[in-house]
Amino acid sequence: MAQTTIWTTQLVAQTLDKLRYGLDVDMGCFHEKDTELKAGKILFKLTSDELEEFHKCSTDIVHFVTKYCRFMTDAGRTTVPLRKFQKQILRELAEEEYKPNLDDWGPVARNYILMASRQTGKCLFNSNIEIQEKDFEKVKTPLNLLYYQHKANLTFLEKLKFKLMLIYQKIDNW
Repeated sequence: MAQTTIWTTQLVAQTLDKLRYGLDVDMGCFHEKDTELKAGKILFKLTSDELEEFHKCSTDIVHFVTKYCRFMTDAGRTTVPLRKFQKQILRELAEEEYKPNLDDWGPVARNYILMASRQTGKCLFNSNIEIQEKDFEKVKTPLNLLYYQHKANLTFLEKLKFKLMLIYQKIDNW
């Protein structure tokens, strides 16, 4: 009869320690022997604290992403602090409601398309400040004003868009 291992966090930590010392260990808890990935279809016993954390992650996507999702940065793979708009997007995408026609839960924002590539003007809010040296003095200027000061030939629609954005910011900050 095959031996079945019930894995725990402590047993996985012991396996990693033995592996660091070059000992021969059971790698059954790792997906394709990659120590960064947990294997599927293994028996794993969670502690009450781990169960609580699992529940917290399953109900709050922002908590999960800020604590467990790692991104490749100049400093290597690390967690990064989320900005306000990123948290808002995650919450909108994670929001669910009961769908009677499916007899199951589904996303509220089912047809959500997000085009958010880099450098698309998401920083054009008053909270983002550019510090410039002017006459040997540091001057703080909001990036949106700095941007629009350099755009001499604005169309009517661009001016209207800019004014509406400023009104929205005042309402949002209020």
